[in-house]
Amino acid sequence: MQVVSRPYRWAIYGLLVVVIAAGIVLFFAMARTAKDIRASTTPLLQEKIPTLRHLSDFESALLRYQLALNKYYVASIGRDRFDTLEIQAGEEMADNFDYVRRDLQQAAQMGSLRSNYDAVLAMGPALEKIMLTPPVNREKARLLLGELNVKTNNIRGLLGTAKHDVEAGIYEVGDLANSGVDEITRLVHIYSVGMLLTALFMMYHVWARFRSENVLAFQAAHDPLTGLAHRGSFERRLKTMADQPHTVVLGMIDRFERVVGGLGHAFGDRLMQEMATRIKRAAERHGGEVFRLNGANVAILYKSNGDNLSFQEALSSLQEYMRQPFEFGQHEIFSSMSMGGAEYPRDGAEPAHLLQNADAALQAARDAGGDCFVQYSKALNTRAQERLALEAQLRHAIERNELELHFQPQQGLTDDRLVGFEALVRWRRNGELISPADFIPLAEESGLIVPIGDWVLAEACRQAKIWSLETPRKFVIAVNISPRQFHHPSFLRRVTTTLAESMIDPSFIELEITEGIVMRDVERTIELLEDLRKRGLTLAIDDFGTGYSSLAYLKRFSIDKLKIDQSFIRHLRPNSEDAAIVQAVINLGHHLGLSVIAEGVETVTQRELLRAWGCDEIQGYFYGRPLSADKATQFIFDN
Repeated sequence: MQVVSRPYRWAIYGLLVVVIAAGIVLFFAMARTAKDIRASTTPLLQEKIPTLRHLSDFESALLRYQLALNKYYVASIGRDRFDTLEIQAGEEMADNFDYVRRDLQQAAQMGSLRSNYDAVLAMGPALEKIMLTPPVNREKARLLLGELNVKTNNIRGLLGTAKHDVEAGIYEVGDLANSGVDEITRLVHIYSVGMLLTALFMMYHVWARFRSENVLAFQAAHDPLTGLAHRGSFERRLKTMADQPHTVVLGMIDRFERVVGGLGHAFGDRLMQEMATRIKRAAERHGGEVFRLNGANVAILYKSNGDNLSFQEALSSLQEYMRQPFEFGQHEIFSSMSMGGAEYPRDGAEPAHLLQNADAALQAARDAGGDCFVQYSKALNTRAQERLALEAQLRHAIERNELELHFQPQQGLTDDRLVGFEALVRWRRNGELISPADFIPLAEESGLIVPIGDWVLAEACRQAKIWSLETPRKFVIAVNISPRQFHHPSFLRRVTTTLAESMIDPSFIELEITEGIVMRDVERTIELLEDLRKRGLTLAIDDFGTGYSSLAYLKRFSIDKLKIDQSFIRHLRPNSEDAAIVQAVINLGHHLGLSVIAEGVETVTQRELLRAWGCDEIQGYFYGRPLSADKATQFIFDN
């Protein structure tokens, strides 16, 4: 799972840039609007509002002045009181008029206001003069007061107009401020919506990131194919179990590579997934934890001792689960699992040591044929170390000239004469011969059997060439071909090259191939046998009767000889099951036009029975033991 794809990442960066740019734009827009509001409200505070106050104060002083004159006329106040009120109102009007004149100096009504104001100021002294000149002319005073009312109303009208103009300016400034606030509010709302969407998008991104990190964390600790915890997790888990008794079981699925080779890796992956699910289900029922190490190898951790009854039940349950067939469409796969166990702390106090010992037990289970469990013991480790040392030394055996070729003579039963030898490889290490049973299986398993087999064939060809030059008789040397050697892609080329280099007549060499070899990939085997036969080689099926040859295929194989396995000869006696099998093989071979040789003949009775049944050749200790090249040469001349 991708954490963040490249286009998605750039979308995030772009969104963040847009948010930052929007924030900068909003900042400058608010600053500009605030500046405009400040620029429009400053005159309002410094001019418009004081002007309104001055106009109101002037009007109030005017009305008090008018009131004083009217009271003096009706004699509600005396002259002294009138003089005081007139002076106060007049001074107040004068002070406020100066402000009004300064505020309204550019106004159109200022001239009319000035003339009316001057007229009103002159009426106070005029009224006082009328009222002090006997006889008092009340009509004239009344007319003066009427004119005062007219002038006062004119002034008030002018003041009202001026107030309206000032208020209109104030309202205009208010509208401008409101417009600026509305614009800022709109921008803030837009920015808030953008921030909300960005926050939601970022929350989704963070959620996706956390989810991706969780997936990556899971993948970092688990096998991607099966979902099981992997080797690293297994080793870390072992370290946490240092103070608790537990048992480590290593398992390998038997014959898994055959499934992959026969049905392909995709099918193998599906099978591995199904097997992992089955193993996990079986193990967890008994408290086990399952880990996949690599390929077809798994590890199971049980929190119990290997001697515990529940542990034994867990293993039995697991094996039963694995023996059940796996069905995939038309394919039904039967499998099993080899297991080796090591118990903490008895079999290892350190995780690495515990795993090493469990692996030694697993190897022992595989060597035993698979589908079984082997508990670790010290003998297994010793054996494993010996095998490793033996393999290391075997790799240098050819270059150190430690390999020897011995030859076991073969006798023809028609004239009892020597007809050939079987070439048998021996390994002389530090002056002692190593049993083929100890190093041949190891060579087969490690792949060393291929270069060893090449050496054996080359030495057999060389010796055959020497004998062909030393004796007039033709002696065929039989060479065993291992399964791994036979199925090697370059086997035919190697054989051809060896024959050419030794300059031996190919008819002097016989290749012995087991039943198991020829029945694996039958069509390719038929083609390969035909190619070998065309090169003049003699071909024989070794250990016949111990495998599972199909008679339908047997007649198609380009072979010359059947070799009866010694297991049928060892206890051979008349009227026995072995006798019936041997006679049947001899008759079968003759009916197919093949010669028959029996190996493992150790007594004269066995030889005579075989002679009576028509067997062509024998090989065994009765006629001759395996001999070195020099002794085999002497055997030729002695016979």
